[in-house]
Amino acid sequence: MTDVPPSRNLLRRLARFLSSTLLQFTVHGIENVPLTGSVLLTMNHLGGADPVLVIGHAPRPAVVIGKVEVLGWPIIGALARAYGMIPVRRGEPDRATLNAALAVLRKGQALLIAPEGRESLTGALERAKEGAAFIALHSQAPIVSVAITGTAWKLVWPAWKSFRRPEVTLTFGPPFTLPPGLTRRQAADLIMRRIAALLPVEYRGMYANNEE
Repeated sequence: MTDVPPSRNLLRRLARFLSSTLLQFTVHGIENVPLTGSVLLTMNHLGGADPVLVIGHAPRPAVVIGKVEVLGWPIIGALARAYGMIPVRRGEPDRATLNAALAVLRKGQALLIAPEGRESLTGALERAKEGAAFIALHSQAPIVSVAITGTAWKLVWPAWKSFRRPEVTLTFGPPFTLPPGLTRRQAADLIMRRIAALLPVEYRGMYANNEE
């Protein structure tokens, strides 16, 4: 595994501190994340801070794929650049992003992506885009599902207004690999069903009928 930039480790510690301070935070399954070798972390996406929570509490550094707009935000954009976020232009074919993602996995690193491609508009799982499936099929890296609950703004903001720490959970599932012969669509849906299996029923959305 290649050396991790000092700024990445510093920002991971900052993310862990802030999440533990501002949230009533519970982590499950941390032992499921392989500590060495390539691994693709695939998360559901409810709130803007979700990637920060994962990189802060995963047991190893992970490179993050995030929307390119983040890089233009005050302060947060600078932090994303310092961390080494891979920007993606949502809704467009982005070969550069896919190649960068595959390069991360070839180096034996961890990569974090939200297969839905955006924060959920419903608070439950939406249909996955095919980018994560493309990366998984071409890299053959093991996949670890990451299930998040409680981070939607409609839950976080009322709690903070009442001077309470909102309850948030982060669950890492056991690693798996895609079986041979899947189409990209089939692979995308399988990845989402593995995330759904870690979530309460009300979070499963269109993957509530969780049959592989």
